[in-house]
Amino acid sequence: MGNTNWRLISKLSKLQLVRGLPDIDYHSDALCGACQKGKIVKSSFKSKEIVSTSRPLELLHIDLFGPVSTASIYGSKYGLIIVDDYSKWTWVKFLRIKDDSYDVFSNFCTQIQSEKEMNILKVRSDHGGEFENEPFKMFCEKYGIVHEFLSPRTPQQNGVVERKNRSLKEMARTMIHENNLPKHFWAEAVNTSCYVQNRIYIRPILDITTYEIFKGRRSNISYFHQFGCTCYILNNKVYLNKFDAKAQRGIFLGYSKRSNAYIMYNSETQCVEESMHVKFDDKEPGSKILELVECFVDLQVSEDNSEPDQTPESD
Repeated sequence: MGNTNWRLISKLSKLQLVRGLPDIDYHSDALCGACQKGKIVKSSFKSKEIVSTSRPLELLHIDLFGPVSTASIYGSKYGLIIVDDYSKWTWVKFLRIKDDSYDVFSNFCTQIQSEKEMNILKVRSDHGGEFENEPFKMFCEKYGIVHEFLSPRTPQQNGVVERKNRSLKEMARTMIHENNLPKHFWAEAVNTSCYVQNRIYIRPILDITTYEIFKGRRSNISYFHQFGCTCYILNNKVYLNKFDAKAQRGIFLGYSKRSNAYIMYNSETQCVEESMHVKFDDKEPGSKILELVECFVDLQVSEDNSEPDQTPESD
């Protein structure tokens, strides 16, 4: 009968829907080797209905994505995502090469444990070479951190960080294409996505924002602005003459983690800078500024390459 499943055979026999089927006692728990070779599928992973941790930093989920085909402004091609299991607070660290994972993660652990005055108990990752190595092992043993690994080729066991990885990249991709910005702004887009999600994400089961769990207070998002919009930055770095422009146009790229400031791409100096003295035009996309800059650069190049006019000599 083509190795038909036991439930169908049992039903056919019980209801006598066919003729010629022997009256045999069928057992649904019997295991057929041929069926396993031809029909076996992956085990299912059900969502948890309880919070399995009791405090922040009790369990950290870590994962690495990349390499990204286009390097960021600072030359990064990888992103290290760290998610706290209890609060779902997320950190993103950008790397030039995969070998920087250990240095970045060890520095992060030292900093966050000092900031929260709590110890990290467990870390969960896949079997990637950036996590399963001797320095990483010695670091965990030194600070009493239990390093848990997933089953090989089973990313579903670390679904928390895998889902966060996807949501960050989807939000960043959406923000980049909304304003037609260059792809080398991907790191700033991912960083802003992480910043926003930490303040608006609702922790399942607890029905409270990630920010309130991790920081102990409700988040304030009144200062949010549209990623990639045109902004005007106060020029207080150089001496200005009486009628020089006081502001320079730029593109809004996110929020600073080190200070109470915004991050912008200054189209006139062509560099990324931080400032609090900014005015935003949320209705105008920053891609228009880049088009003007490219046109100006093309014009300068064409003028430099052009030959000087040959004027006739006077008699």
